[in-house]
Amino acid sequence: MQIVWYITRFKIIFEKKVIVDLHSHTTASDGVLTPSDLVKRAVDSQIDILAITDHDTVKGLPEAQQTIANENLPVKLVCGVEISTAWKNNEIHIVGLNIDIEHPQLLTLLSSQEQGRINRALAISQKLAKVSIENAYQQAQQFAKGDIVSRAHFARFLVAKGYVKDIKRAFKKYLGKGGYAYVPPTWCSIADAVNNIHMAGGQAVLAHPSRYDLTLTKLKLLLSEFKDCGGDAIEVSQSRQTQDDLHQLAKLANEFDMLASQGSDFHDLVNYLDLGKTMPLPGSVTPIWHNWKR
Repeated sequence: MQIVWYITRFKIIFEKKVIVDLHSHTTASDGVLTPSDLVKRAVDSQIDILAITDHDTVKGLPEAQQTIANENLPVKLVCGVEISTAWKNNEIHIVGLNIDIEHPQLLTLLSSQEQGRINRALAISQKLAKVSIENAYQQAQQFAKGDIVSRAHFARFLVAKGYVKDIKRAFKKYLGKGGYAYVPPTWCSIADAVNNIHMAGGQAVLAHPSRYDLTLTKLKLLLSEFKDCGGDAIEVSQSRQTQDDLHQLAKLANEFDMLASQGSDFHDLVNYLDLGKTMPLPGSVTPIWHNWKR
């Protein structure tokens, strides 16, 4: 536990440093923990502020809220979502934080996104059948505890049945661009995602900006367009990054006058991707939670 000591004339004051994770997933999308189990794990990991940001759905949040209330868990839950968008032939993810999960326009957008995921999953299954992997959709459903079958669920099925050795190979051989069963998504625009997040009272965050395999020039173009759409923040601190990457993203946040967020992008019980496994934000940026009520 990280402790900050403040020394006054008469006493020493101990203040626990707030631990924040604003990007995580449950079984409502492609995570492995139920919403209840995730908030309990957050407490075990000493997380103070946790955002659940499932892919294109808010269906897991009521369960998480109820568990926290019923068990009086010492964690602040931020209602969130991670919306998939299309930008110049790239899939870009926009996280919404502090959203109204009952906002009608947001729910309409998420319903459309959900149908797109279903259509994509069925098309992936059809392509897998052409390479002699039958009934892939039905078998991938066994790995999806929520409503939607994602590529992650197909990947887990392919590994479990021995078609590939690991998740990375599943995407390389079958599910990623150039794979036998790749199906391009039909997502909404960045502007649609940002507008709906704002209408639902939330803040829009560009998720894991250094994972999009973009040159610095293209990343700056993405940030410029995101900013023009009303984007509020970028994830500066994320799992699996170097100090150089952390400081480069902090520099970009300041260059584009945006707030800084951080999140593990938790999906699975993997140590280096666990809740809170991110580096502290540099002091040069303004955290997105700096003016949130606690």
